[in-house]
Amino acid sequence: MAEKRTKPAIRFAGYTDAWEQRKCKDIAPLQRGFDLPTSQMIPGKYPVVMSNGVGGYHSVYKVKGPGVVTGRSGTIGKLHYIDDDYWPHNTALWVTDFKRNCPKFIFYLYQQLELSRFGTGSGVPTLNRNDVHDASMSIPKCDEQEKITSLFNHLDHLITLHQRKYDKLVCIKKAMLEKMFPKNGATVPEIRFSGFTDAWEQRKLSEVYTERNERGNDALPILSVSIHHGISNGELDSDSLGKQVRRSEDKSLYKHVESGDLVLNMMRAWQGAVGVARTEGMVSPAYITAAPCDQLFPSFMDHCLRRRVIINQMDNLSYGVTDFRKRLYWDSFIRVECSLPSPREQEQIASLFDALDHLITLHQRELEKLKNLKKAMLEKMFV
Repeated sequence: MAEKRTKPAIRFAGYTDAWEQRKCKDIAPLQRGFDLPTSQMIPGKYPVVMSNGVGGYHSVYKVKGPGVVTGRSGTIGKLHYIDDDYWPHNTALWVTDFKRNCPKFIFYLYQQLELSRFGTGSGVPTLNRNDVHDASMSIPKCDEQEKITSLFNHLDHLITLHQRKYDKLVCIKKAMLEKMFPKNGATVPEIRFSGFTDAWEQRKLSEVYTERNERGNDALPILSVSIHHGISNGELDSDSLGKQVRRSEDKSLYKHVESGDLVLNMMRAWQGAVGVARTEGMVSPAYITAAPCDQLFPSFMDHCLRRRVIINQMDNLSYGVTDFRKRLYWDSFIRVECSLPSPREQEQIASLFDALDHLITLHQRELEKLKNLKKAMLEKMFV
């Protein structure tokens, strides 16, 4: 059996002492909210809370607005660090005694412990406090705790900043999609590029797309359609909600698509699984493929057809016994209607939304990198 480590893999210079191993109850015990006397419910006294239960159970209430819910237990053992005026709620477990340890360090220590594995019970599981208390933790002296806490505070700050930027860009895109396309009954959008004044034309997709049924070949990359991201290159992931494509499968029936072609997942069109190919490739025979006419700037349709108003049309034109048996066949798909400006205005609009998508993707990737970095540092900087 491998000897248990007494020191983290990475630590700040100048610290060489072994960390002390103790049970959780001796480092920072948990207390149930309903065991706390009302007289002890002092705002801001309990900065670490472990949510107890699943969605629908409230963890904390804000003092400045009595009855306003500010936190929910999304999953068993979810952690919150409370540094504002909050009351403890009786369905949560709180750290009420830090045994002279750094409170925020205890928060990161519990994060590294992965509390979800201590959930018990059927139906609505709860976090088993006794099992958590009996678990072993290793802890350094207070000055090293402060150093580690400062590093993770900085990482959390960066994660929060990128999350805000990402969320803001997503909101901007959503607002621009509403403003730069005509509303129902209108012939022009609220916002448009200067120099464009002509009314947009209402067209059925049958007027601007022709079905393409050409066989692919093994030299072409496999493309897939994601609900969230349109066309992607490679094997389907969990977002794609289609049949899993494996490189070893017979691809003789796969469809060839050119750059600019429309690809539609018949089974998930009602959820927005539609996109425009940005490269030549091939797709599953379960997909609809269509070539655009000369009146279209292809990538414009990538944004136009994934708007909620268009997806609702696809939903209404799909049919099946249940949602997950719905299909949108070609004859129904070409009945979808949308408003189109001139190809030159389409190009301008597509360029704007392509740039927004690029920024959103950059911040999303940076956010994922920071979260992965934090996860790795939690593993390396704790015992």
